[in-house]
Amino acid sequence: MIYLKAFKVSFRFFIILFVINFFSLSGALAFDDCDKAPHFLWKGQFTSQKESALQFYIEAITLCPGFIRPYELAGNLYRKKGQHEKAIEFFTKAAELGTTNYKLYYLLADLLFQKGDLDDANRYIEKSLSIKEDYPKALALKEKIQKANDRDGPRIILYEPSTRRGIKVVHKRINISVRGLATDKSGIAWVKVNQLDALVDEHGNFLKDVSIQIGSNTIIVEAADRRGNQSSISVAVQGEEYTLPTTSVIESHSQVRELYGTSFAIVIGINNYEKWPSLEFAVADARAIKKKLEQTGFDQVTVILDKEATQRRILTELFHELPQKVGRNDRVIFYFAGHGQTEDLANGGKRGYIIPVDADNADYSATAISMEQIRGLSSRIPAKHLLYIMDSCYSGLGLSRSSGVSPKVSDYIRKVSTMRAVQIITAGGKGEQVQEKAGHGLFTTYFLRALNGEADINRDNVVTGTELGAYLRPAVSNASQQSQTPLYGRLEGEGEFLFFIAKE
Repeated sequence: MIYLKAFKVSFRFFIILFVINFFSLSGALAFDDCDKAPHFLWKGQFTSQKESALQFYIEAITLCPGFIRPYELAGNLYRKKGQHEKAIEFFTKAAELGTTNYKLYYLLADLLFQKGDLDDANRYIEKSLSIKEDYPKALALKEKIQKANDRDGPRIILYEPSTRRGIKVVHKRINISVRGLATDKSGIAWVKVNQLDALVDEHGNFLKDVSIQIGSNTIIVEAADRRGNQSSISVAVQGEEYTLPTTSVIESHSQVRELYGTSFAIVIGINNYEKWPSLEFAVADARAIKKKLEQTGFDQVTVILDKEATQRRILTELFHELPQKVGRNDRVIFYFAGHGQTEDLANGGKRGYIIPVDADNADYSATAISMEQIRGLSSRIPAKHLLYIMDSCYSGLGLSRSSGVSPKVSDYIRKVSTMRAVQIITAGGKGEQVQEKAGHGLFTTYFLRALNGEADINRDNVVTGTELGAYLRPAVSNASQQSQTPLYGRLEGEGEFLFFIAKE
């Protein structure tokens, strides 16, 4: 028996060494830094030295900033060492990347509660309970937070206009999008911008487009919690004269430049999944979209194909790389061709996912990327217009109805080009299968046709997000004999994403 135990220990040690050496070799052969990161994660988990483990986790993060697990492990080591600020920093980053670890949200809430930051503590404990509603520690902490005396108004964070207190922001627009986050442990009752009611979601994210005048303008944001406590912040905005081309038809490159700064695109296509059925034309779709976007005026197009399109790589691109580049007058499109999945929630709702190449089909909720994470991108980047194009099928998107196209073309383009917009179009709903024909996905085939001008309803050489959705929904549905019907709408704002038809 003693020999058997010794053999088991030695065999386990051999396996550990084998795994470490395997990842060392695969790291040397990796195609990008995100492929090397798991090697350091494993080394950190297998070492008995906490300081060494911490350095390995940090190395993994440095190589792949979208890799969630090392943030969780590093944060927990800092927590155990009593370095609570560092633990909060790493736990918060994991939360921003969309971890589904309910224990992490509890630990983060507990640290914030000890620090006295009750608003954020309440926000994260609610997130923990949304993942595991009967988690006893989270329920107990929630009760403690609720018992804390609430005498303060909501905490207001402005994403846009992005400014430090007392610094003026210059805008050359007739409208300005005011958006941010209002949080309070008692919940948010309302948010107003210059005394006008703003749209507020269940997390406290708010948005309001307001007009500004030439000269000095003061933007005042007020919020109230459900106990009646109020707070406000203000920012000074200097408005300068801003005119768009008077013609109703966009005909020149200079006119486009007056509407947008830089145009960014993230284009993803996956044929060969590790654990999901293969697709035939997703990569070809992605390459065709890249070419078309470059023809229609996109400046920076990042393409991620097949084995590169891991969960870590996609999250790193969206939540680390992109926010460092995008400005307030820019537009961003995120295109994904691959599998989609819908999860039925316990409360009767639905949650949509896009499936990266390395997702586990038996546990996709932890290894895929949820639409909640994708939607969170809109609060991380200041882009004026953001459009999600998903050649995948799922539901649970929480869309609001898009507004119609105005017959007053030049006035309409003038207005919507200055207003914030986050829009989405998907290839179909829950249970529908993406169809592939003639070398492309059916949805992408019609998307390409739309950008060639077929969706330009009023012939002004501009295809708006609403025109695009109005064209794709019946076109794809009819072409598929009603077996695939796209969904479209807006997630935020009242503006319009604008495509400019390339001249042959």
